[in-house]
Amino acid sequence: MGKQSVTVIGSGTASVSPDVVRLDLRVGHEAPEVASALSGAAAQVATVGSLLREHGVADGDIRTIDTNVHQRFDNTGGAVGFTAEQRLGVVVRDLDLVGTILEAAASGVGNALLVDGVRLDVADRSGGLRRARDAAFADAKDKAEQYAALSGSDLGEVLEVAESGAVPVPMPRMALAARDTAAMPMEGGDLELHATVTIRWRLG
Repeated sequence: MGKQSVTVIGSGTASVSPDVVRLDLRVGHEAPEVASALSGAAAQVATVGSLLREHGVADGDIRTIDTNVHQRFDNTGGAVGFTAEQRLGVVVRDLDLVGTILEAAASGVGNALLVDGVRLDVADRSGGLRRARDAAFADAKDKAEQYAALSGSDLGEVLEVAESGAVPVPMPRMALAARDTAAMPMEGGDLELHATVTIRWRLG
């Protein structure tokens, strides 16, 4: 007969204070030809990058997510030109500057700038995730001890541990036109980090 065991799932949560804002920016340019669309978009991206750096965003906190070119058509299906776009991922480490940075970028390139996402996050999640895992393990052990007592057994050693999730709760994404970004405030509040663990104990 196989050895008796009990398997339970525990979950834990830890609150952390966000210290960065992650921006998902999109810069585009329309032109009759592909080459003109690309060169125009490149110039707009360079302007946005320069403005970001002028407001204290480090080179390492600006990255290209993707670049694409697509053809545009009118209501009758006729080709009218091309749009080139580049998406930028930007990390802002001073929450108080987010509105100012977005306003400056919007002023620099106008409606060529779209803000696809503004998300509060934590630069280093390790401490919060450790606390969430501690809570998840304690939750699992409490359940296992209860099941062991209900079955008239003693809870033995841990036989297996599998983490099935340790992630931050995402903040809502906001799609904003450039004209809507002026002086947008950011309130830090708290974020919650969640951890889920599956543990199997021996029953004696």
